Amino acid sequence: MLVSGSYDEAVFLWDVRSARVMRSLPAHSDPVGGIDVVWDGTLIASCATDGLIRIWDTATGQCLRTLVHEDNPPVTAVKFSPNGKYVLAWTLDDCVRLWDYVEGRCIKTYQGHGNVKYSLQGGFGVYGERGGPRYAFVVSGSEDGAVLCWDVVSKQVLQRLEGHNGVV
Repeated sequence: MLVSGSYDEAVFLWDVRSARVMRSLPAHSDPVGGIDVVWDGTLIASCATDGLIRIWDTATGQCLRTLVHEDNPPVTAVKFSPNGKYVLAWTLDDCVRLWDYVEGRCIKTYQGHGNVKYSLQGGFGVYGERGGPRYAFVVSGSEDGAVLCWDVVSKQVLQRLEGHNGVV
């Protein structure tokens, strides 16, 4: 299966072998800007500048949850956490938000980067001494040319990596 988001506001599930659409999901009221599939392939997250994040069941095509922040900023990218329990969302208000999509609430907001115009992205990682405790971090590009890393739990900026002259 291949999953794609479209300018016509839909999410498509494709059968790679036959190159045919298996399912078309009317997902958003704006073009789909970002999409991700959970590690086991059972869920899809989609987002758009309509400010909505939607969680879909790949087997049925049912929308299981719609997430929207109270300020309703445009959402440009989404990423499932490695354990599949959370979704990161990049929004055009200088924020990266961590959502508990089962509970339907934003649990962390990461700030310090610039993001008001472009569709930025990032991901998750781990850090710590070899053989010692491991900690999770969130990473994102920034419109000011930097890459920022935040501790997932404390939201503290761990590193601000400079080195680009344009948007990362």
